[in-house]
Amino acid sequence: MKTKILISTAVLALLTASAGVGVVEASTLRTVGRHPVSAPLATVDDLKAMIRERSNDIQAGMAAAGNSDLFPLVRDYIERYPQTQISVIAYLPGQHIDWMLFRSNGRGPVKVARDVTWGGKAPLSVFEFFIDKNGRRYTFAIPLACGNLALRNVTVPPITTSCPECPPCEPRVITKLVPGPTQYINKPVEVIKYVDRPVNVPVPGPTRTVYVDKPVIKYVDRPVNVPGPTQTVYVDKPVIKYVDKPVETIKYVDKPVIKEVVREVPGPTRTVYVDKPVVKYVDRPVVKEVVKIKEVQAAASCCSDFHFIADASYLNQKEDADYGLGRLGVEYAFHPQFSFLALIGGAAKAGGDAGADAFVMDFLLQYNFVQCSRQGLVPSPFFMAVGIGAWMTSGEDDIPSEDSGADLIAELGVRLSGTPSTANISLFVEGRAATDELDELDEYGRIGGGLRFRF
Repeated sequence: MKTKILISTAVLALLTASAGVGVVEASTLRTVGRHPVSAPLATVDDLKAMIRERSNDIQAGMAAAGNSDLFPLVRDYIERYPQTQISVIAYLPGQHIDWMLFRSNGRGPVKVARDVTWGGKAPLSVFEFFIDKNGRRYTFAIPLACGNLALRNVTVPPITTSCPECPPCEPRVITKLVPGPTQYINKPVEVIKYVDRPVNVPVPGPTRTVYVDKPVIKYVDRPVNVPGPTQTVYVDKPVIKYVDKPVETIKYVDKPVIKEVVREVPGPTRTVYVDKPVVKYVDRPVVKEVVKIKEVQAAASCCSDFHFIADASYLNQKEDADYGLGRLGVEYAFHPQFSFLALIGGAAKAGGDAGADAFVMDFLLQYNFVQCSRQGLVPSPFFMAVGIGAWMTSGEDDIPSEDSGADLIAELGVRLSGTPSTANISLFVEGRAATDELDELDEYGRIGGGLRFRF
């Protein structure tokens, strides 16, 4: 029996060493949170804290991306919120991003991924803001799920004019007169005084034949500039209301020589349509309320990756044995989805004619599932674990239900409360069988379930 215990302990030590190695997955463009720069973010205050705590890492990452000169501007812009504008935007699948910072499995130095395209099944929620420098507009994005700073694109900022000494007011509207075509009209007039030079008389409206009340002395045929319809032109700033009626044109006369005896015929109006309505801009920055996301997506980061755990469960062996199993141990979360569990405890025989009390020492590798939502990938309540354990009794070595040995263990569970990164309570089912009794699993395998408390 002592030989078996020594062999089991050696196997456990080997598996423990291999289980401690971090699982590194290839970075993809369909999920976020596997290679985070920081813990998930929920508010702009979380963003400010992240910039202060990860200042050196983000500065090094922007230097690697070739934009080190923009780091002080980004840091100061976020620190001055709410005087600056930071919005929550949803990037649809297919959105291109020039570069994005990341850390492999959330550890080590910050690296740069270039020419990124978001290919997830759901929109990606990000904080977005822009900085203007040297005639260029740099639009930055920070995903809420991981805090990975990204440069979406670089564009030319729009040209705007402002009135710093004036309070915000309605956009200024300038009306321009659009001249109509030159046409010939028959203009009867009563001659008061003859002059040697021709005089152009502006006639509003379209060309028509006009009849007068008085006798005609002389007909004059000459080209006349006929003003066309008026057109409303919007300048300086985009506006949100339309002007439907044209502005009347005032006629100016230098020195009247001929008395007009005609009726004024108004011209038609023209309605000018703008391509699409635009929002109203003001000189002062607009503070936009940041929408908080669900707690499951923005789980608060723990101060330590280690947690104490306690199990209380029941096991049944078909070969007429029941056990009450109690274990204590620690959990080390080395990745948002993976953790390592080390447990020790005892299995007290509670009934049956076979079996014997045992001391157990178990080592498990746990995987936390994720699921899709409108905010991207968020933690799922389900988890699974596999591992190996030592089942050590004082029973007879030649009786399979009483001997000691190394067990293979598999678990499947669901969290009843809490999140993967906080204290929680879980319900799990467990199956275990000795490595030398796998061919008699239906007789000597042990299966059951219980509750797991994580502190």
